[in-house]
Amino acid sequence: MNTQDYRNTLTEISKRHWKKAPGAKYIHKWDMYMLEKQFCVDNMNFDGVNSVLEIGCGMGMLAHLIQEQKGVNDIELTDVDEFFDATDKGGLYKECCDVLGFKRFVMYVNMNEPMKLDRQYDMIVATRTVFDRECLEPGTIFNYEYWLDDCFKYCKRVFVKTNFAGGGKSFPDYLRPYLWWPKGPNGESLGKPRRGWYIRVDKDDWEKR
Repeated sequence: MNTQDYRNTLTEISKRHWKKAPGAKYIHKWDMYMLEKQFCVDNMNFDGVNSVLEIGCGMGMLAHLIQEQKGVNDIELTDVDEFFDATDKGGLYKECCDVLGFKRFVMYVNMNEPMKLDRQYDMIVATRTVFDRECLEPGTIFNYEYWLDDCFKYCKRVFVKTNFAGGGKSFPDYLRPYLWWPKGPNGESLGKPRRGWYIRVDKDDWEKR
């Protein structure tokens, strides 16, 4: 399915749901959110990558692009359980992800707790993360070291677009070598939805830190 057909399909699905249903904004503001996902795909390293786990897949837009543009067909998706029910709380998410035909399962990322995945992947990706800020008590610094150690039990590469778009002072020093703030050709900061702090790191580099 090409991206235009994919968009048309999701648009038709959205018509069966309340216009303000969770997830509907991604369809109604398609160009903005697809630009964000495309930017992520363009800046991921797919060398040697044949399998991907996406944490917090939402509508599945990122997974669609990875499959269509990078030819990766072994993709598994996770989200929180509220986006798996058949009501408007999760119904739109479920229908849109079902279009892709990928395995999708419930998983939470809790600080200092293992993910307990069942298999190995070449790359773990996450965009618009909330587990490292919004899901924590105010003032709590997420333990990225524990989480990345856990990720690398299951993969060889991690790509994250965080929800942090400020100065980045809250990130711990050990993470800074793997942080990336994208800039334009003249060194200017990019605007929404591309701006933000990204984590890009391979297992070999992480273990040599």
